[in-house]
Amino acid sequence: MNSPANGAREAFEAYCQDGVERALALGNRGPMRFDDDGRLARDIVDAYNEHGFYVFTGVLSQSEINDLTREFDALLDNAPRSTEDELDSHGRPSRYGGYMTLSRRDAEGDLDAGDDAPMRVGLVSHPLMFMHSALCVYAHPDILRMVASIHGDDFVPFHESIFHKGAGEGPPTSWHQDGRTHWTEDGAVIEGRDGSGKKHGFNLSVSWSHCTPENGLWVVPGSQRQWRLAGGGSFPPISERIPEAVPMMLAPGDCGMVNRSSLHGSFPNRSPERRITMVMGYHSRESAIGTKTTNVHAFMRPIREGEPREYSEDYVLRRTRMIPLAIDARRQKYPDEEPYEYKGSFVGSAEWNDTTRAEISREGDEYWRRDITL
Repeated sequence: MNSPANGAREAFEAYCQDGVERALALGNRGPMRFDDDGRLARDIVDAYNEHGFYVFTGVLSQSEINDLTREFDALLDNAPRSTEDELDSHGRPSRYGGYMTLSRRDAEGDLDAGDDAPMRVGLVSHPLMFMHSALCVYAHPDILRMVASIHGDDFVPFHESIFHKGAGEGPPTSWHQDGRTHWTEDGAVIEGRDGSGKKHGFNLSVSWSHCTPENGLWVVPGSQRQWRLAGGGSFPPISERIPEAVPMMLAPGDCGMVNRSSLHGSFPNRSPERRITMVMGYHSRESAIGTKTTNVHAFMRPIREGEPREYSEDYVLRRTRMIPLAIDARRQKYPDEEPYEYKGSFVGSAEWNDTTRAEISREGDEYWRRDITL
């Protein structure tokens, strides 16, 4: 006999299968391709501007995937036992527990899970400071060439974090649009259909796991044109299976680029696959300098309400320094690879060494205190 639970499961599986078919029909996935001038192929840029996201396949090498996996798993093994604890499950001091967002919520998002429920790490903020593999991936030459093609040669950073949903666990993420700044009064996006003008940038999800319809991100194609919160509007609950939404499927080494104005979210992970994606965000310089907005990222962990910020040129120049520092760190790790040449301006030394490592992690003046929420 078919139970209600089985019926709900079958309905969700059908929704996922339909989403996969529609996602694969969009024509917005494939390897990074560049023209003779080193710019991202025009058809890729056009597809991204039309749909609000693009999936790049096979970007990272297996050795980079292995390095990321090894460092991240060691980080998880050193996670604190609880939000109040400074020790991990082995009794060791948790070195970076303050950067981890922890909860006992399960795949259903149960907020009433008991104290005996396992503590789960759902987010790790600012990994460039303590994961060398993440710092080097941040400077991947093809990734940075792609960023320059979208945001110009003087592109600037936004924020970095690692999203984690363990196998069979990980609560949903509500449907939402990240961009909060560059909209008109009636909610139309200021960004032109060709990507010109002030914009909210994009998140690049670098995957070292299999991101499936069940554990990964879903995006509503074309939703980047209109802000759902304009005029007192609201975002739909994640329980609503938006018919137009499609899953952003990623294999280890793939990267998913999502316009921060796009409506996106994720469902509870009831699957046997864990999801691990590092989000590296970027902006165009003109979209950042002089902008007044609410910043929710320039903190040890993201904060819900945020804090008013105005991004001065000095603020942006100091944050931008992480790009050339990462390039030099990668150059040292991969001496036979041609490094990306960053053409934007920044403040400070671009040489990666013990001195600059200490500078970007100096307590009270860490690099992430100048993250750029738009």
